[in-house]
Parts: sequence; C-alpha cells; structure tokens
Amino acid sequence: MKKKTFRMTFNLALFLIWIVIFLFIGLRSPYFFKPAYLISTMLRNIVEIGMVALPMTMIILTGGIDLSVGNILVLSCMLGGMSAAATGSSVVGILVIALVGLLCGFINGIVITKAKIPPMITTLSTMYLYLGIARGISQGNSVYSFPAAAWMGNTIIGSYTDPVQLPVQILFYLVLAVVFVIAVQKSSFGRKLFAIGLNENAVRYCGIDTDRIKIIVYTVSGLVCALASIIWLGRFTSVKYDAGTSFNLKVITIVVLGGTSINGGVGDMKGTLLATLIIATLNSGLTVMNIPIDAQTIIQGVVLLISLIAFSIASQRARSRKVIKVVSQEKG
Repeated sequence: MKKKTFRMTFNLALFLIWIVIFLFIGLRSPYFFKPAYLISTMLRNIVEIGMVALPMTMIILTGGIDLSVGNILVLSCMLGGMSAAATGSSVVGILVIALVGLLCGFINGIVITKAKIPPMITTLSTMYLYLGIARGISQGNSVYSFPAAAWMGNTIIGSYTDPVQLPVQILFYLVLAVVFVIAVQKSSFGRKLFAIGLNENAVRYCGIDTDRIKIIVYTVSGLVCALASIIWLGRFTSVKYDAGTSFNLKVITIVVLGGTSINGGVGDMKGTLLATLIIATLNSGLTVMNIPIDAQTIIQGVVLLISLIAFSIASQRARSRKVIKVVSQEKG
C-alpha cells in the first residue's frame, strides 16, 4: 500500500497566506476580529471588484483580457442613473444598466473574434471609448442613485440590534460565486475555456466554435459589470465618469493573484475567491492599522509578487513531477 504524501497546492498556499495576514492584522488591531466589521465593512467593500473578477477569470482562462470592465461599470451607472432620473422609474434604470453592460461586453467580444484584434488592444481602445462616452453624456457631472440601486447597495438583512447584519450585496456575490465555480470547474463549458487557453487552434479543429464561446464570456462579463454597477451606485449614492479608472487593474490583480495564468489555460475559480478574500483583508486591515495609502499600495504589490513567485515555483515542481513520472513509467 502506497504511503500518501502531502502536497502543497497553490490554493492551500493562498489560504495560508490569508490566515497569516488575517492573524497579523487582527493581533495588531483587535477590532478587526469583530464579525460586524468583517462582514459589514471588509467583505462589503470588495463585493463589486470580487463580482467582476469572476467573469474576468473566464476571460483570462481563454487567453484574453478585458481592460474596460471598470469603464463598462461606470458607463452603465451613468446611463442607468440618468434614465431613472428622467423617467422616474427604477425599472427603466435597471433595464438600461443591464442593456448597456450587455452591449459593451458584446462589442468587445465581436471586435476580438470577428476583426481578429488582440484582446488587450481591443479592450484598451474600448476602455477609452466608454470613458469618453460617460464623460460626454454626463458633461463631467455626477450621476445619482435611484431607489432600486439604493436598495441593492444599502439593504441589510437583520435588525440594527443584531450583533451582525448581512448586507444583501454579499448574498448576490455568494450566489454568483457558486454559479461561476460550477460553470468553470464542473461543466463542459468550463473545460472548453481551459482548452481554448491552452491551444485554440486544436479546439477549433475539433469542431468547437471558439468565437462563440469568447463572445459569450465577454458578454457575460459586461452583464456582471452592470450588476456590480447597480450595487456600486447605490452604495456610494453618486458616481463620476472617472470612478472606474483603477477598477480594471484591481480586478486583474485579483485574478492573477488567484493563480490564473495571464497566458490562458491554467487557473482555478476557487483561487480567485481566495485572492478576493486576501485583497479584502489587506484593504480593510491596513486601513484599520492606519497605514498610509502609499504604503498600502506597496504592501499589496509585495503580496502579489510573493504569490506569483510561489505560483511559478509550484507550477515548475508540478511539471517536474509529471516528467519524472513519465520517465519512470517508460523505464518500467
């Protein structure tokens, strides 16, 4: 009977990194350990970025990237908020937000697949396109929340006398997370995403419509950006055209930190969830410790760099084990 050997997986390493960060911050600032703070502040503040990181993982798995997600989010906010204000209807506002997100994501997918323009170039261009449209229609002014957005951004499950209240947007995120984990890790659609990232030509020769799959993932990304924009607008009550400037890179940072290869074909949706938890802990924990914003950025960069190095080492060791296994089988 073979003796089982313990193997350090990348997700386990991420989890241990989170535990170390969490305990270090909590021991320095005991207030950080309070469930009310963890749920109502730490997790609540990362929901929108965490939501968009889910479809971004699918996009990067195919070997693509989307630099326009923050601008899709803001443009959806702008047009939805203006429509709700003009008509006095939250339903109209929600519908406009959803349609804008779907359309922007669909445009990205169509240009990438039909015009054969690389995803980075395409989404860099649409990033500025959506930013310019948002600035033009708002004339540089803020757009304000409407009742449905306020409900999604501020509703708390539980009374204010309860020790812990659960913001409703966290439930939305958890539901989305379950859906995306199943779609990527447990379905044939998810296997196609990995295959496209590893060798798109081979997948195409197998009779799979790779263009259709890419259009779907970019369109889904746009729709999730729209959903996140409703929560964003409700939580902050107003949004300006340039609010999504740093949003794009924050989302990509989470996905890469979670172990999804920027070259495509390698990744894990559970890693994205763990990376979201790490970034949420860092963002809130460093603020609780009164660390200056410049130092916070440096610390986050160091954590990302360490995680990427760990991912590289783990990947190399995994490849080495496979080579040794194949050679030993051939000799046998």
